[in-house]
Amino acid sequence: MEPHLAAKIAAGEVVDRPASVVKELVENALDAGATAIRVDVEGGGADRIVVADNGRGIPAAEVELAFRRHATSKLSREEDLDTLCTLGFRGEALPSIAAVADVACATRSATEQVGVEFRIDGGSLEERPLARQVGTTMVVERLFARFPARRKFLRSRGAEAAACVQVVQPLALAFPEVQMAVLVDGREGFRSPGDGDLRGAALAVLGRDAERHLLQVPTTVLADDSGGDAVEVSGVCSAGGYHRSSRTAIHVLINRRPVQNRSLSFAVVEAYGSALPVGRQPVAVLDVRVPPSAVDFNVHPSKLEVKLLRERAVYAAIQRAVRAALAQQEWAVATWSDGGGHAESTVSMGGERLAELRLLGQAGGTYLIAEGDAGVYLVDQHAAHERVLLEALRAGLARRSERQLLLEPVVLDVPPETVGVIETAAAELDHLGFDLDVFGPRQLLLRAVPGVLAARQPERVLAAALAAVGTGGHGLVVKEGASWAEQLALVLACKTAVRAGDRLSETEMLALLRQLGEAELCRTCAHGRPTAILLSHAHLERQFGRR
Repeated sequence: MEPHLAAKIAAGEVVDRPASVVKELVENALDAGATAIRVDVEGGGADRIVVADNGRGIPAAEVELAFRRHATSKLSREEDLDTLCTLGFRGEALPSIAAVADVACATRSATEQVGVEFRIDGGSLEERPLARQVGTTMVVERLFARFPARRKFLRSRGAEAAACVQVVQPLALAFPEVQMAVLVDGREGFRSPGDGDLRGAALAVLGRDAERHLLQVPTTVLADDSGGDAVEVSGVCSAGGYHRSSRTAIHVLINRRPVQNRSLSFAVVEAYGSALPVGRQPVAVLDVRVPPSAVDFNVHPSKLEVKLLRERAVYAAIQRAVRAALAQQEWAVATWSDGGGHAESTVSMGGERLAELRLLGQAGGTYLIAEGDAGVYLVDQHAAHERVLLEALRAGLARRSERQLLLEPVVLDVPPETVGVIETAAAELDHLGFDLDVFGPRQLLLRAVPGVLAARQPERVLAAALAAVGTGGHGLVVKEGASWAEQLALVLACKTAVRAGDRLSETEMLALLRQLGEAELCRTCAHGRPTAILLSHAHLERQFGRR
């Protein structure tokens, strides 16, 4: 194979669009110790890309060497691959970019008085001295101009420019002490503060609307078998009331490198459990540190995917850290926007307890109305009772639940596949409080029900609940790996809770408020919907023109 053909093929693995060029050059700038990086993108990056930094620069004698394939100063021996501390290490980026575009590198090392400009234009090389400050400026022009077959697969200029911005943002999260700016056709598309504060970098990426909803994730450390630190997790995550439609706002950084790992992203989602509505995803930026020898970044051409030696430990540490952050959150309820609509935000109750609220009554047979120092609370009686029952059933799974014997056994008709599950899940159902036996090929005999559900006559809905769990058609938030009995508890809590339209006595309403306040996750029901909303005094005053 001709050398130039091999170079083109290798370039295809590293550079497939303008965003790939931006990523490689920004990573090089970070490895050079830059504290300020500016990216200019013109024509979606296909026309021109400029990446300027104030890093250490490249010595004049090594500039041409930097454009040779597999030439790198980041590795000196094979063992260094096991302890990588840099973003780049293969020595492929610059020669791959130069193979498909015209490149100019202007640089000056801190140890030299004069810099150098090195140009590669269509295979011709040109080098000349240049007076400039310490650092490096890379100019990439006419990307894929000599390869129309590659260029035609690029998307619109706007889409390619957006991809260039998006590839810089995770790096800004990984290096919050570095100020990064991206200009698209002369207009600022992104800027990070560069003050070393991860929260500030996260707001630059996520948007200012996330400011009131981000929780600090406490530093969580899991030790290995020898007592050393195996995993350390810190960062920020959103409160349960703030969420997105996709997982694109979940950023996991492994040793300061943005990675794509479905398992670790799901660890974040699972940590929220039913604190999120069905189909919604949390927002999080997690900085995960593991020993360099416990991670392999050399498994993907763009180094986005990694192999972890102790992935289960990392998974557990992420969940523990996120749950610790959510546990620190004071009891919060959804608020109303000034426009009168529901706003996806939360406010602290300032230490108020539900049991301490003054009950005002019931609206529409559906919502409890209560008053506290923060304002007027509307509590969805079905969502609240569903959460109370679910937490009680979960507690029964952990330790044998009290049960209530039925006056007469009840025969339930169920699908044949459900009968088989009952036989294998007998112990869990016993802990849950059910005395349930197989009574035929399609029949079950029910003798006792959980005490917490006794007043709600669960035998009326048990057959439907069993069928819903068997088909997965319940529409509830179920964590991965949840047992059959845990899923049944979710469905039963929903089906046996008080319904909208049920009239409750004052005693029942007070008891429900007290029980909800004692529940572990009182903010949402099993569907992830809020159990209460707050009409603050300030909001009421604005609505009545008092302020």
